Amino acid sequence: MKAVYISEPGGPEVLEVREVQAPVAGPGEVLIDVVAAGLNRADVQQRRGFYPPPPGASEIPGLEVSGRIAGFGPGVTKAFSVGDKVVALLAGGGYAQQVAVPAGQVLR
Repeated sequence: MKAVYISEPGGPEVLEVREVQAPVAGPGEVLIDVVAAGLNRADVQQRRGFYPPPPGASEIPGLEVSGRIAGFGPGVTKAFSVGDKVVALLAGGGYAQQVAVPAGQVLR
């Protein structure tokens, strides 16, 4: 799987694509195949080094995604189905081909 990382604070040229291990949906999480990722002010500020990710957040930037449900972790009780089109607001990890997100942060 591919994901974008920030090699050092700076402009768009500091973004680099890397091969990473695919995420696994943990308890209460939904696995999303990312189709599009948002680019907002917080993402730009993070890339520039002015907005650190919250403790425990992914090293991969990206706070907003849209895509399709690819799977579920244990305990997901929302009425999602594999293949559903969704959007999500997350603490990080959206600049990747897949991301695991708490189900409460995912909307159809």
